[in-house]
Amino acid sequence: MSNNEQQTETDAATLSTHGKLTMFNEGLKNGLANGEKFTALMDQLIETTDGETLLGAAQQLANFKLDSAYVTFPHQYQNADYYLIFMSRLLAMHQNEKPVLNSQRHSESLFHVFEDLSDDYTFRFEVVSDANGGAYYHEQTTGENLFYIHLERRLLRFNSTAFTNLFINKLLLKGTGIDQINAVLTTLIAFGHYLRNDFGFNVDFNILDVDNAAKYELRAADLDRSIVDKLFVTAAEHDYMLRNSQHGNGAEIELRDGLIVDLFNNTPDGQARWVLTVHDPQQEVSWFDVLLHFDFMRDWYLDNIDALEIKADPLVFA
Repeated sequence: MSNNEQQTETDAATLSTHGKLTMFNEGLKNGLANGEKFTALMDQLIETTDGETLLGAAQQLANFKLDSAYVTFPHQYQNADYYLIFMSRLLAMHQNEKPVLNSQRHSESLFHVFEDLSDDYTFRFEVVSDANGGAYYHEQTTGENLFYIHLERRLLRFNSTAFTNLFINKLLLKGTGIDQINAVLTTLIAFGHYLRNDFGFNVDFNILDVDNAAKYELRAADLDRSIVDKLFVTAAEHDYMLRNSQHGNGAEIELRDGLIVDLFNNTPDGQARWVLTVHDPQQEVSWFDVLLHFDFMRDWYLDNIDALEIKADPLVFA
């Protein structure tokens, strides 16, 4: 029992009959008014076609405490579910509602399924309980957190580790088709673009970034030369030629006309920092696309994942 509820009981015990009844009635009124405020926000979340109204309703509902000392509601969504509803509504507003919103049996808890994936894979949000706030988009079977979102701070961060583990190790390497995987990736990437374009979110696409200017920072600050040598060997075995990187210490490989992967030591501040870049004329290919479509590059990356793994934002992904 909270301190306020204990104080309420103490006060009620010393009140007259009239005072007790008045306190009880006011408690009911306040609880019902809180419920009406909640339903008004739900109306906005469900019906609005205005982006800022949608975001504002989701922000409030994600932190809303519906029950009070006098009024409890037996049927209600969890705070994490409002992130999921917000995501579904935003996708629907852009005619891109690919994930299906389902509810858990015997509860109102919500989750996403993608028609391109097996029903074994379900997605929901998990709210961060510490002072940072926000929530992770979480695949429940594997436990992978694909991205982190903070509605108030307008922040979105994708997680390279989770995408590699889920879509390559768990799906691609066990028979799921690239087209099926890309259908899901396209929706998640689109969600990031909607947040950035509609609301000005700060979005880090991480391993999914197709911008030629993107520098994917590797986990190993000082890359062992033997790992680069392994790429020389496997490239030659598949009839590709590695060249010295134009940035100095490193190597580059042209996978098809105009599609160049460059691995080099980027030292703008004097400290070793190995990075990967992917350049293609249309800026449509990310490093993750390379991993999906070029087996020998994927094998090299996975075989040396402890050093080559693309770093995600360390503030939200430990």
